[in-house]
Amino acid sequence: MTSRPRSRSFSSTPTFSSDLAKLKSSLPTSSNSSHSTVNTYQEAIAIASTFDVLGNNSTLTPKLKLVSEDDWIQFFQKSGAVEQQLDNNNGGDEVVIYMERFLRYCFDIAYKMPPSPSNRVLRETKAGDVAAGDTTATTAAVPSLSI
Repeated sequence: MTSRPRSRSFSSTPTFSSDLAKLKSSLPTSSNSSHSTVNTYQEAIAIASTFDVLGNNSTLTPKLKLVSEDDWIQFFQKSGAVEQQLDNNNGGDEVVIYMERFLRYCFDIAYKMPPSPSNRVLRETKAGDVAAGDTTATTAAVPSLSI
């Protein structure tokens, strides 16, 4: 039995470790690099644009519209990776963006499965359907196992 050659159109699934390596290599060599932080949205966008999880072949790309800088800023803020810190020297706020936190967020929304309903919820749903007189929907929704 011979195996079929792999299609050239096949692309691999992005991995967290490869994107994390890209992140680490793109950070400037400063004290911020140990915490994977940057201080401008422009710098954060430039780094995040290299992540495979945000690339053309990712499952996340169709879910997002990252065309303008405002789109990116909203996405960073939604991720929980942005902190505003008071800068007493300049009289304003300084932005700190935790890039590793942002990367984890991207992978979470791209690949994390929603939680499964607990057995209790399934039993309550089944009991509610039976009480209402609907036994067909219950059997179709929850398969029975025989041992």
